Amino acid sequence: MINILVKFILAFFLIFFSFATIFYKDFIYSKEYDKKNINEYCKESLGWYDDNPSYIGEFKRVFEYCKEYAKEISPKGFDVNPILSDFGSMNGVNTRPRDHVHQGIDIIGPANQQIIAIADGKVLEATIEDCWGGTLVIDHGKSFDGKNLIVIYGHVGEFLVNENDVVKRGDLIAKLPIKVNYRCMARVRHLHLQIGQRYCKKEEKDNWGCKYFIKDFYRSLNPHSYWAEGPNKISCFIKNKDYKKGTITFPLPCKRIKN
Repeated sequence: MINILVKFILAFFLIFFSFATIFYKDFIYSKEYDKKNINEYCKESLGWYDDNPSYIGEFKRVFEYCKEYAKEISPKGFDVNPILSDFGSMNGVNTRPRDHVHQGIDIIGPANQQIIAIADGKVLEATIEDCWGGTLVIDHGKSFDGKNLIVIYGHVGEFLVNENDVVKRGDLIAKLPIKVNYRCMARVRHLHLQIGQRYCKKEEKDNWGCKYFIKDFYRSLNPHSYWAEGPNKISCFIKNKDYKKGTITFPLPCKRIKN
């Protein structure tokens, strides 16, 4: 009788946690929120200055820059994190000019912001790089126009996947960092998303031609050409929606806004 009772209790908890997991995933992508404004996103991304109050002058300069140049890119019905330094920009997230044209998109956000896979793929690398900090490289297969989609998710904090893991579009893969401690983050919490075609294997990293995870670092693909809804149309991941193979969705969960 005791064994039967124990089995019943275990079965109950197994079913409970299964439904709880499903509910939680739905909650992540379907909960309604009040829409944030650019100022809120900028403040949340500048947490480094909270820990370094002596840089108040620099904080004011970067905050004003963020408010002016962060792009509101939310599709209708959603609120998504702004892009502060877009593909092709000559300025970084901290107002300073770049040495080269920007090869990715920099999306600002708060500590522990969830990061999701932009398409199905396989994790090639999960590493802590000296300048970039936490970085994932995922092979997302072929684009709809036949290009390789070797994607860098740079400046992340906690990893939620491991090397060689297979991921599905929308899977949680990492979080934005709590602390912004690495030089390439430029004191602004953000995700750097960049698409190359030729991965640098670990044993190739010290060889000429390999620069920060991909061999075609300065010839990267423009992410805005591959959104699921069409070029330059930011596309949110929506659970159970079918997406054209070889396209991408936004790397952070989109928040449905209240009507």
